[in-house]
Amino acid sequence: MISRNSAPRLYAIDDGGDGRSLVSFARLRIELPHLSAATRIWQTFRHELAADTRLLIPAHAPLHSVDLARARGRHLHRSRSSDKAAHRRHSREVILRGLRAIATMPGTDVHVVYRRTQRYGHDRPDLFAELLAQIEQELTEAGTRGMVVVDGDGTERQLAEALHRLPDRGRRIVGGVRFRRSQEYGLLQAADMIAYSAHQAVAKRDAGIEMAHWFGATFPGTCGPSAR
Repeated sequence: MISRNSAPRLYAIDDGGDGRSLVSFARLRIELPHLSAATRIWQTFRHELAADTRLLIPAHAPLHSVDLARARGRHLHRSRSSDKAAHRRHSREVILRGLRAIATMPGTDVHVVYRRTQRYGHDRPDLFAELLAQIEQELTEAGTRGMVVVDGDGTERQLAEALHRLPDRGRRIVGGVRFRRSQEYGLLQAADMIAYSAHQAVAKRDAGIEMAHWFGATFPGTCGPSAR
């Protein structure tokens, strides 16, 4: 739910798409006074997964939506289920459960932008720059400042440099683009689930058709996924 005030904000961002003709970025916006509460909700969700005997995913294990959708990864193999179809269904439902946890976080908002392209390598940093411009506008209109944290190790120079497209004077995004590995930060794993579910909503491919409605159903008042 959105609390409209001028509190400083954290933006957790992860990318999505198919790596070829569809690129997207999802951002999870959290007002800093609500960061502790949002983190506790995510941790509660993780402890619930760890206690779920259908999957037995340790609370410390990183969650990657692509692996969950395909029921692969060493921690997912801890499941006691011998029924492959049931195991895959339970694994995929982790994404939906995560989305529902995100939807209960106070002081948060989600947004996804995407672009269909024949120049993936060019349009990916360009779309990211557009998202940063949107964030800068949001912060300016709210009269506040924000931090941007992106999944990665900092080696993607084009993403790091995207902020330079914005004017330095009066910039509301502080500290530059900060990279952090999602394995170490649960809120980036949450952003990954947003990105993945939004991609399924846009792509609507047979392999993920059962997940195509999850984004819209969980975040009915959200603007997006928005084509750019």
